[in-house]
Amino acid sequence: MKLQPKRLQKALSDNIKKYRKEKGLSQEKLALASGVDRSYMSEIERCLTNPSLDLILKISNALDIEPYKLLEL
Repeated sequence: MKLQPKRLQKALSDNIKKYRKEKGLSQEKLALASGVDRSYMSEIERCLTNPSLDLILKISNALDIEPYKLLEL
């Protein structure tokens, strides 16, 4: 079975939201810790934009998790 880009994007956005809430962080706090604007973080969580690999790494560091966890299906 071929992995569809939208499925991976949805998994990424869902995982960011899940780990952010587990850590008790607002979108604004996660955005600040990741070096982006809150509105951009909101767009990522709503599957409206795709973050770069660099940003995925920054988000994972801010959440104190391994980057691969954000891409788990």
